[in-house]
Amino acid sequence: MKRVVLPLAVVLVLAGAGFYLQRGLAGHPRQVATWLPAGTILFEDLPDLHRTADRWPATALAQILNEPEVQALLQRPLGLTPHRAGFEGRLARLRRIDPSHLFLAVTDWSGAGAPKAVAGLSYMGSKQDLDALVDELRKRVRESWPEGKGDIEQYGSGEIETFSTPNFSAALAYRGKWLFIATDTALLKASLDRYEGKPAPDSLAELPAFKSSLQHLPQAPDSLFFMRPGLMADKAASLALMLNPVADAQSMDSLRKIDAVGMALKLDGDLMRDAAYVIKSQPDEPGDRAPLARDALKLTTPDTVIVAGERIPGLGDAQLPDAKSDPTGILELLHSYLKTFADQGLGAAQLQQAFGPELGFVLDWPAGAMIPTPLAVVDVKDAALARKFLDTLVTAPIAGISFSRQDAVGISFYSMPPTGIAFFPLQITLGLTGRCLIGALNADAVKQGATRWSAGAAGLGGIALYQKAVGQVAEPTISFTYVDTKAVFERIYGLFRGVASMGFVPHLSGYVDLAKLPAPETISRHLGPMVSSVAVKDGGVLLESAGPVTMTQATLVTMVSALAPLVPLLEAEIKGQSVALPGFPGLSAGQVNPIRNPFANPLNQAPSANIPTPAASSNPGAPVLRSRAIQLPTAPPASPIPSAPSPAASPSAGTP
Repeated sequence: MKRVVLPLAVVLVLAGAGFYLQRGLAGHPRQVATWLPAGTILFEDLPDLHRTADRWPATALAQILNEPEVQALLQRPLGLTPHRAGFEGRLARLRRIDPSHLFLAVTDWSGAGAPKAVAGLSYMGSKQDLDALVDELRKRVRESWPEGKGDIEQYGSGEIETFSTPNFSAALAYRGKWLFIATDTALLKASLDRYEGKPAPDSLAELPAFKSSLQHLPQAPDSLFFMRPGLMADKAASLALMLNPVADAQSMDSLRKIDAVGMALKLDGDLMRDAAYVIKSQPDEPGDRAPLARDALKLTTPDTVIVAGERIPGLGDAQLPDAKSDPTGILELLHSYLKTFADQGLGAAQLQQAFGPELGFVLDWPAGAMIPTPLAVVDVKDAALARKFLDTLVTAPIAGISFSRQDAVGISFYSMPPTGIAFFPLQITLGLTGRCLIGALNADAVKQGATRWSAGAAGLGGIALYQKAVGQVAEPTISFTYVDTKAVFERIYGLFRGVASMGFVPHLSGYVDLAKLPAPETISRHLGPMVSSVAVKDGGVLLESAGPVTMTQATLVTMVSALAPLVPLLEAEIKGQSVALPGFPGLSAGQVNPIRNPFANPLNQAPSANIPTPAASSNPGAPVLRSRAIQLPTAPPASPIPSAPSPAASPSAGTP
């Protein structure tokens, strides 16, 4: 009996190992890349959907969604989902198909019309259900192009189904457990040749930029993306000019300098990791290779929820885009500042001599506080030159934005007139010390930040939670970001929950049962820090992020949320209707937005005493803010600062 069982067990083990080995090889992005030409400009690959499905339940996001309180909250919005029955039916069919690998590649987009692309789907389940989906696709294509002609031809080890019109063509083929679809018959045939083992030394897999990207991205990713922006720059420029005739086409020059970008996403336990490796034709600055000092950490406290730092890039002969391409008026305001500084002999070279090498941002938000306390900081290399830049703000107000200077406790304070948002008074203040420039919403915050800087305390840098989080990404040489997502969520969700319960969010109760909002700790207990770093590595730039969600995902969600209100405007534009834009703060169609003071009290109708009127202004050519609504009493400064003589009256003109 043993003579039979032992050999049979060995055979079964070897067979099982062979199956998983074959499945692993077929799921590797490089395996699929051998089927694509070296000139491929875009490649998206989901190499192992089974493995991704196994990893998903362990992630923090999945654990949050599986909480009973969250499931109860989602019952109503899921029940309101349109076409839910049809969606669930397609999802059930997809499960029966059991897809295991999916890829899409764009190989050429140089001519007019649609790009040349090929896609592939590997499946482990029902071919009958897959055929049904393909039949639906055939039906829709024929309805859209009734003049099109279909054909079937024998090619290689199987058939190819083609469909062509004067302006469009498509081809489809089954091979083994793969379905291939392409927008060009010749491209599909070339891909099938490579799939069936015909030699192709010029494949994407052998492209040096592709191989270098794979070496710097997470191993066994759940998603891989590779793009060659330089090959798409001309097409992108054409599309940009179509969408915006006054767009700055010169900005596409930076796109041409990027040879390749590789990106990957990996579900790693309760974390999500993503990385991007950028290969540029232009070499990096030598200073970009040194680790960041992360000076912003000197301003952090146990209540810090966000800290970020970045190396100030070399400005060289960099110029701002044309102000005509910006409807908000911000670029026009920046151009005015540059001109004012230039009149004082202050340009990009002087700016880099005065400030750097790093700038940072810190956000403190103590538990129980209604609003956070932001701080911005930049290193100072030349205190005298830095003071000259800031004194220019005092002596030459721009667009009604005036600063006053006062010296106290070893700090030169440059403050704007007091104002406020709702019930919160603020006075934007810049504080210059001999080693840094700190910006905050009031003078107290500047003084506290300067004290922490001078004390040289470790701040977050000495906390184990921070140290463990930053160890998940590469040592930054260009920038870094740390976000305590647990604290941020608790602060924001606490405010939202209170506001929603009082009915201040219109129509929300129609979509969500407010009585079922989960307790904050139900969600926050699954959250940990989110970190990201940008570093020069092996001649390229490596961007890494890790956390319950990645920095890329958080940025995309923020952008979508911010752009969502623009959807009705875009729809109206497409329909040819006139569009009135809410300016910055006011802009209508056909109107140029004047330079405005974005920091003035929006409810203050009468001209402020701190803002010169046309008659009293020392600069008659400067635009003047016209504010609106009701006159409110101006808020007092957050803390009194001892008065000091104006630098304009000093014989040294404010320089030390």
